[in-house]
Amino acid sequence: MPRLAQLIAVPVLLASLSAASAEQAFETKAICRAAMATITGRDLKLFQAADAPDGTIALTYARPFDNFVWAYHCRLEGDRVIWADEPGRWRQDAKDERIGFEVVGSGAQLRITKTPAHGAATEELFDRAKFLER
Repeated sequence: MPRLAQLIAVPVLLASLSAASAEQAFETKAICRAAMATITGRDLKLFQAADAPDGTIALTYARPFDNFVWAYHCRLEGDRVIWADEPGRWRQDAKDERIGFEVVGSGAQLRITKTPAHGAATEELFDRAKFLER
């Protein structure tokens, strides 16, 4: 009987690992960079991300024509991206646009969805390779 339990446990373990690795296919910094690129309509490559002391992700964007630096903060709650300007408030109220994310294509792509409080949702798809470009 223990042999049967082992035979059943291995496929269950492998299935849970593949699901977990698909969910973890993009780190928090990458998700936040993609979300801010989508929100601001800027190129993903222009955003820098670092761990902030408060446990959030600190993002910066230097505007190319004058090098003015914009700063943001980001955190994830489930499949939702919560963000704030620096300084500014967290965009998490019912009237705020909802920013969601989803790993798709067997972990090869990241989908960012913007859903306004009233109106149609829009989405942007990012290939894993985009995060490696600089």
